[in-house]
Amino acid sequence: MLQLVLTCLLLSVASGLSMRRFLMPYFPGGDLAEKSAPVTIVASAVFLAAIAFTVSDQNLWAKSVILMLGLALAAMFDDARPRLMIALSAVSLAAYLGLRSIG
Repeated sequence: MLQLVLTCLLLSVASGLSMRRFLMPYFPGGDLAEKSAPVTIVASAVFLAAIAFTVSDQNLWAKSVILMLGLALAAMFDDARPRLMIALSAVSLAAYLGLRSIG
């Protein structure tokens, strides 16, 4: 049970902290250099991987909890320090993958 809660938390952190940067190229405004920055590319990869693992590995209630926590995290944290947010997101995804390989 603890591993299930921890994996849900890690996936929600990974998806929530990378969601804003992932959505940036799809909204008007901002310059092209910021939209195509390496941070945005890494955020897109982390976000899509977190969503893919959420859909494929979790049961229905865990999927809804992960997506709701991810949306809450995306709403709470701004994009003032994108490198830090994406680094935390990538570390959370890596920790999830480590737990997944153990269990």
